Amino acid sequence: MNELPASVKLAASQPIIREPVIAAPSSEFAIRVRHLWHRFGNFDVLRDVTFDVGHGEIFGFIGPNGAGKTTTIRVIATLLEPMAGRVEVDGFDVSIDPEEVRHRIGYMPDHAGVYDRVTVREYLEFFADAYRIPHLGVVEAVLELTDLAKLQDKLVVTMSKGMKQRLQLARVLLHDPKVLVLDEPASDLDPRARIEIRDLLLELRSLGKTIFLSSHILTELADVCTSVAILERGSLIVAGPIAEITDRLEQRRAAMTGGAPPPMTVSLERSASPPGSVAQKQEAQGEPAQQQLVTTPAGIPVPATARRRLKLRVLTDPNHAAKLLENGPGIQEVAVIPGGVLMIGYVGSETLVAQIVHHLVINGVAVVGVEPERNELERIFLEVTKGELQ
Repeated sequence: MNELPASVKLAASQPIIREPVIAAPSSEFAIRVRHLWHRFGNFDVLRDVTFDVGHGEIFGFIGPNGAGKTTTIRVIATLLEPMAGRVEVDGFDVSIDPEEVRHRIGYMPDHAGVYDRVTVREYLEFFADAYRIPHLGVVEAVLELTDLAKLQDKLVVTMSKGMKQRLQLARVLLHDPKVLVLDEPASDLDPRARIEIRDLLLELRSLGKTIFLSSHILTELADVCTSVAILERGSLIVAGPIAEITDRLEQRRAAMTGGAPPPMTVSLERSASPPGSVAQKQEAQGEPAQQQLVTTPAGIPVPATARRRLKLRVLTDPNHAAKLLENGPGIQEVAVIPGGVLMIGYVGSETLVAQIVHHLVINGVAVVGVEPERNELERIFLEVTKGELQ
């Protein structure tokens, strides 16, 4: 088990006391986490976690069940005291200024209870009273924003799970927080309800809200997040804008396969073969020249997560198109499916996709659709994690 830093290392029977750090509030980041540790008993649930969340971001906090996501969120929400490290929300320390933090966040736990025997409006008015917010205008605005106005007189007990989640979001918006902290907001929802929650989150971001949400379901986050952090066994694996993380992984793939872009020994563009070569003689006799196989540096396997898939739709003979690509550089597999569609497994970047299309077109194939696989979060997650639970 990893140990806490020496400055906070105590006997297992003693509580771990966080040393306060005096600093003036700064709003450079919506959330700033520095060297966060947390322990339950003798077990380190969080180990030296550090990341930043910029203003106006939708920040996805990703990890398998038991990775420490909810513990981190509870610290951010001032429900748990950091045992070591520092956490700020809008420049205010969660331990030194918890009241200031609570004014600035809207927190929705993963399984929030609701009062069933009241109407939607009564539910929101109750929490407006708890926040000491005048009802006039505020409840109406939140009902309208969350598309609950038409349900305001409906008993909460009669609402679907998706509508109850929407009501929870309405509740956390009552005091107009700058930062929303949402723990698994789309858990247990049907596909339609998930889409509706996603659209609402995008709308809230357009209004200037910062949204920090956790999930272990990558498809929930793929279409909304601007940045992510991936947690595994209590340790932060990677954090930052999705595009930057993807670029770093591309560079790592290139290093693993001997250079950038990922392994290609020849271009797919077919140029004239040297006079007198075997290939030139084959071409003169109307035979296709043999294409070179993909090679990688000796002993270095191509990582599975570097392999991608591409869907191409063609108007001409798809079997002929598949034949043109067989054994091409970077091509792992080619399959023909009904409807004139090729499914191509390949190793490479978007440059290779362009070369594949160009190669087919100059050889008489009418390409009418190109659809690269889009699963950046899944690829990132699989590449940087080990698949271990706490």
